[in-house]
Amino acid sequence: MKLKHLFEILIFRCAALVLQRLPFRAVGTVGGFLGEFVFSVLRYRQDVTMTNLRKAFPEKHESELRTIARNSFRNVGISLCEFMCFPKLNIEAMKSLCTMDNSEVLMRAIAKGHGVIVLTAHFGNWELVGPAVLTHAGVPMLMIVKTQSNPIVDKVINSWRTKLGNTVIPMESSLREVVRALQDGGILGIAADQTSPSDSVLIKFFGRNVPTFEGPARFSLMSGAPIVGVFVIRQHDGSYLVHVEEVASNDIQGSREEQVSVLTERHVRMTESVIRNHPDQWMWMHKRWKHVDNQPERTS
Repeated sequence: MKLKHLFEILIFRCAALVLQRLPFRAVGTVGGFLGEFVFSVLRYRQDVTMTNLRKAFPEKHESELRTIARNSFRNVGISLCEFMCFPKLNIEAMKSLCTMDNSEVLMRAIAKGHGVIVLTAHFGNWELVGPAVLTHAGVPMLMIVKTQSNPIVDKVINSWRTKLGNTVIPMESSLREVVRALQDGGILGIAADQTSPSDSVLIKFFGRNVPTFEGPARFSLMSGAPIVGVFVIRQHDGSYLVHVEEVASNDIQGSREEQVSVLTERHVRMTESVIRNHPDQWMWMHKRWKHVDNQPERTS
């Protein structure tokens, strides 16, 4: 075990223990200060964030973009600190923390019996998607997650994610496991808004063609599982609105590759719409468009 990993888990555990002693709503205040410090003092990826925002919202004034950037960092800080308090959460706490709109959309998708692909983004507090779906639908979710470089931290955070009954599967797991879960009528959770390989299908996102994960569309077409967008939107009082929206797919025609492209475009449009409505709740510091300059523009 690397000394660096032991040091990281020590800091991580200490921070979690301190935060877990605070009321859950007060944790958000600490997270907001943390995000503000990273943005204003450490200036971590501040240039990347501002560049992304200028290209996504060319019509907005620089001062407005800077406010969105600052609040985006605050949102990530709040989400991180709240996540460290997950060991305190139970079903009753989730019911009081999160309200789900359009829950009937999710329940109808589940009732079809082909499994459901819950698509989300690094938006609001994305880690609450799994617990929120389990709480309101009563069905556990299999979440595709990125494996952390520190194996101890990875084990700890996955134990938090699965505390209420959900399960996780590493991003690098086999396709067979994913398909089997859907064939069994399970709910598969995917955050598909980050950078994908440069040879992925190009889809326009905030006005620029960008390589986009094809997994959700391919899984849906392969299994018959509908894609349902679930986005946990932070409210001013610290509670959350869980927005649910199904991606239409019954009318898609053409070859399999054309169907993949159209379905992917539709779920990207849905994600972009949610982000446009709440731009300060998305992770703008991520290098989402890093492959754009090296790719020829083409329509999706």
